[in-house]
Amino acid sequence: MDAERTIVAVASPPGASARGIVRTSGPCAWTHVRAILADSDALPAQPSRGVIVARLAAPPIPVMIVSMPGPSSATGEECVELHVPGNPLLLERIVDAVVAASQGGARRAHPGEFSARAVLSGATTLADADRVAHAIAAETDAQLEAARLLEHDAPARAAAEDAETLAGTLALVEAGIDFTDQEDVVAIPRTELARRIEALRGRIRGRLASEHGSGRAAGAVRVVLAGEPNAGKSSLFNALLGHVRAVESPQRGTTRDAIEEAITLPGGTQAVLVDVPGLEEATEALDVRMQVRTAAALCRADVVVWCDDGGEVGGDAMRTAGADLRNACILHVRTKCDRDVPGEATTSIATSARTGSGLEALRSALADAATRATPKSSVAARLGSARAELLAEAERALADAAGETAPELVAANLRIALDRLGEVAGAIPPDDVLGRLFAHFCIGK
Repeated sequence: MDAERTIVAVASPPGASARGIVRTSGPCAWTHVRAILADSDALPAQPSRGVIVARLAAPPIPVMIVSMPGPSSATGEECVELHVPGNPLLLERIVDAVVAASQGGARRAHPGEFSARAVLSGATTLADADRVAHAIAAETDAQLEAARLLEHDAPARAAAEDAETLAGTLALVEAGIDFTDQEDVVAIPRTELARRIEALRGRIRGRLASEHGSGRAAGAVRVVLAGEPNAGKSSLFNALLGHVRAVESPQRGTTRDAIEEAITLPGGTQAVLVDVPGLEEATEALDVRMQVRTAAALCRADVVVWCDDGGEVGGDAMRTAGADLRNACILHVRTKCDRDVPGEATTSIATSARTGSGLEALRSALADAATRATPKSSVAARLGSARAELLAEAERALADAAGETAPELVAANLRIALDRLGEVAGAIPPDDVLGRLFAHFCIGK
């Protein structure tokens, strides 16, 4: 990736708008921008961070310039933005003018190159860039919410922990190589080295298997059973599954954590059914943590089954759920309908976990809702092929290290595995990995 020249591109969305943005980044970014401005001699040779109001030389219209000197910029380099009326033709003319005035010092940016430079400079991590890629690809509010959920990057944290363990093992192997003539320096015993390598390989294989499983389940919607305590959620959960998975009790607060189980709905639709603690005002520390778990499950829900056993919809509890349910499909279910007064009208789906009444109607309603929902997990579960490949390469390097006898070759393979784990954890990856990731970005990103 050529990082020696300034890059320039339109950074605002396509089409006409009140304001458009042309972004530049790289060495001499301000110099190249300054060359297309009227009265450039009156402008500072190197502006500080801030906003400058000037005029374009052609066409002679006002322009607002945002100066962001490196390294404290979005890309870690000198970054300059021109804010002008959002006419697509005007924006392209400005890009052409900057490239022409630079006399070879600037060029048009490639897709994702601004984000790639941010990663290379250390201004952001690969995991952050991955979230940007998912946000760019999002087509609905639910997918945008899923991109936000990638903030909790558990695979990167796990890879960082493994990298730290491997770094210690590699240091012992290299110490045995460097100080082989010193009697007081003892290299790591072969049996201990083999044990450590196999343990790391096992953890990596487990994460790869989990990743493949997540990919297969990416199309599954999340159906969360919610409501006030003792509203019959756990009983309905077990009834829909067809076997006992959650503890049922007339005592309030029996469910203490979110319980998940895969389920196949009518028509073969795959879903993940989730039972959560009942929603109520929490005062004790344990109750507060239970409510936090419930709110988190509701934030990830594609379909919410709101359970109520008293004829009321439960609006007050829904308003205090602490979760944004605007992007979720909500089904209102009347549980324990076997206790209803004959002839009593209800606007909810009436069900009874004890008699099985209404369960098929609820399953059909869930299948219909699931076909209309865009699973948030379809975005959140994707780590990207590049990261999965890096994990696989780390596992193969560890396998090669385990099969070597020469300490130098063992160390070389451990170093390869350490580099790959570091890349998964957010370290600077090689150019080919960057290319695979950033090829899916917009030009101005």
